[in-house]
Amino acid sequence: MENEKKTFTALGKNADTTPQIAKMSEVRRFAPAEYNALKLINPDDDGTIHVKAFRDLRTQLMKRMEWRNFVCLVTSVASGGCSYVAANLAAAIALDKSKTALLLDANLYSPNAETLLPVPSHLGLVDYLDDSTVAIEDVVYASGVPRMRVIPAGTNGRGVAEKFDSSRMRELFAEIKNRYEDRYVIVDGPPVAEYDAEICLLAAMCDFVLLVVPYGKTNKSQLNAAIEKIGKERLAGVVFNMN
Repeated sequence: MENEKKTFTALGKNADTTPQIAKMSEVRRFAPAEYNALKLINPDDDGTIHVKAFRDLRTQLMKRMEWRNFVCLVTSVASGGCSYVAANLAAAIALDKSKTALLLDANLYSPNAETLLPVPSHLGLVDYLDDSTVAIEDVVYASGVPRMRVIPAGTNGRGVAEKFDSSRMRELFAEIKNRYEDRYVIVDGPPVAEYDAEICLLAAMCDFVLLVVPYGKTNKSQLNAAIEKIGKERLAGVVFNMN
């Protein structure tokens, strides 16, 4: 955490961050077997179909924002597949040595980002929202993927909608996007069908939404209902996931 704090506070908004990115402190990089166990794309497996798919997705989203950094909410029509897409999209962004990714676990009902940390976390999103003495750098952790940081869910998932609808949550989103021009934020959210209130709040703080459709678990009417709740103007695209 101390290494992340130094990196987080040392750079100004308009600084040339490429040299500093190369010096980002990492805890421990995942071994190939760990990448496989976590179903994460491995930077050493360049050219595989999964790496290519997430690189293509990354490029399409960057084009949408005209190559500026963004905050993207990843949600799903129904439970299943969202965390897989969110984590791998963040990992794909981190493949570019001139960029960094931050995965924010906002699925407080079924958190997953903790699995991406080589060492256990002590604080997370909920702790930051509940305690004004907790700083952002206290909840940002180095993952096992180079140049990819994680904010885990934290310790208390009660009253989620109220936590998301707070000035402290809005301040967090503004800070994590605007602090670094090279940092791309991926928000792992809960499924639309079950938590539409939370999704509406999260979507309002993000630049756009990526909707995951779990293969074989949803029908056309459910997909249309999810798109209507999100709003077509906020929807960047739909990803069909078979994992």
